Amino acid sequence: MTPKLYLAGPEVFLPDAVAHAAVQRALCERYGFAALHPLDNSLDLGAEDMETAMRIFRGDIQQIRDCDVVVANCNGFRGVCMDDGTAYELGFGNALGKPSYGYIAELGSQVLRTIRDYPTRPHDEKVHIDKEGYLVTDDFGTSINLMMQCGMIDGGGRLIEGDFEACLKALRADLDEGRLKL
Repeated sequence: MTPKLYLAGPEVFLPDAVAHAAVQRALCERYGFAALHPLDNSLDLGAEDMETAMRIFRGDIQQIRDCDVVVANCNGFRGVCMDDGTAYELGFGNALGKPSYGYIAELGSQVLRTIRDYPTRPHDEKVHIDKEGYLVTDDFGTSINLMMQCGMIDGGGRLIEGDFEACLKALRADLDEGRLKL
């Protein structure tokens, strides 16, 4: 069996998204996986309207249903947190009982990364507040939102420090060594 991976992430918004998807597909093949890529559902977009949006949504959801593992780019997108579409896809996959693997350039506290990379100010001696007025809290040792990272762990997956290929290597090793069973 060749495991099918749904590739979640904001790469669909890159100017060279089609070429980037080809690279991701080739890497998946190299590690013995079949890629289910969101661009498979959006190459013929048609009009930019709700009907097209629903066609893309339904296609992506079907790919998540059909996959064996969700692989997600968990790096910040237009801010500190991951792309909200990616977060939805991870959550949907987790709700279906799919294992998920994510990758991020830097493991470490999301709170510390937020304070370092996003406009905040001290609220008191222990907590910062962001520019919208929200406390920068939830430092539970997670590198991304605890719902996302704990969902990965609870489903048998994990968050990997590194890039897409590092994630594929870790996933392949976990399968080969029996740490993940599909």
